[in-house]
Amino acid sequence: MNEELSELINADYPLPDPRWDYSQIWTHSQEAAAQLQELLTYMATIEDATPETDRKIKSQLDSIGQRLNTARRLVDS
Repeated sequence: MNEELSELINADYPLPDPRWDYSQIWTHSQEAAAQLQELLTYMATIEDATPETDRKIKSQLDSIGQRLNTARRLVDS
């Protein structure tokens, strides 16, 4: 696991053994959770909506959704 990912992952949960059946799903879910937390922090700083902030929020939500969809596909396979 790269250093950047390990910084994003919630420290309340131990890093999973890569051989664990749910390791990849856990990793994608933790990355999505970290991205969501970043988005919520960003949104808390916004006073008024603008086209620029809307684009940034939509982009982040799309990225989070893609990561969760990847985790979902792993469950299905």
